[in-house]
Amino acid sequence: MILINKKKSILIITILIFIYFALSFVVSFSAFNIATDIKDNSPKDVGLNFEDIEIKTENSSISTWWIPNNSETTILLLHGLRGQKADEEIIEKIELFNELGFSIIAIDFRNHGKSGLGTFTFGLDEVNDVYSTMNYYKSNQGINEIGIWGFSYGATTAIFTGLEFNDKNIDIEITGIFAESPYFDLLEVFTDQVALRTPLTTSMAQLLKPGTILLTKLIYGFDFSSVETKFLSTKKLEIPTVLVACLVDEIIPPGQVSEIQKNIGLKSKTIIFDDCNSHGSALKSDRDKYIKALLEVFN
Repeated sequence: MILINKKKSILIITILIFIYFALSFVVSFSAFNIATDIKDNSPKDVGLNFEDIEIKTENSSISTWWIPNNSETTILLLHGLRGQKADEEIIEKIELFNELGFSIIAIDFRNHGKSGLGTFTFGLDEVNDVYSTMNYYKSNQGINEIGIWGFSYGATTAIFTGLEFNDKNIDIEITGIFAESPYFDLLEVFTDQVALRTPLTTSMAQLLKPGTILLTKLIYGFDFSSVETKFLSTKKLEIPTVLVACLVDEIIPPGQVSEIQKNIGLKSKTIIFDDCNSHGSALKSDRDKYIKALLEVFN
């Protein structure tokens, strides 16, 4: 009887361990599963002519749009995770920046939209997509001044671009960075999303953290803490930067944005949109305030 009970206990423990790591794998896989359908929207939908330009990189390609205007400053638009430059929200920003008189570059990050495949690192290596784009447009369009607008994944990548910019040999000036809803604690973001989108409770999702971290390192070779570590480095941002957060954001709460601002230096400031209650809704919640913040950093 004792032997039978011992075998049952071992079997139950084995099943529980299997379930734990299976659920941890689901969290890890969902974080790295970024495939999306390619959309057919374009600047022509809002009456703007554009040039479709593909930039060849060492191991991939970057799909870009060039929308010129009578401006010395060009704005580079960086979409969010699982997004693309053809998203309705990005088309809306293209129309807005055009109305404000800026020339515009919009890109698809690697693994997104019409760009090629590449290493996926939540912005850490994707900065090279940004640098490649800058170099191309400097050489081929004569661009000397560029401002970077980014949303979520694109916002974090924009900040990383600025942090490393002085170490790069790029003969171009970044006039400012507008980072809307960047993330600081990447694992916390995905843990909250698991709780929102699955039957798992927040407590259960928190319990899966160690397994998620372990499997992500083993399968994808990525450390979830690397984004936070980057922000906690001693390097400071030397470019004027506005960080934007929605007061109620189900994906990236204002606290994460504030943590970034604390660590990247005195040339940054955080603007909270009090009437904004969802991820990416800052412009819709207060258009005048949003445009004022844009012009503050890019002019």
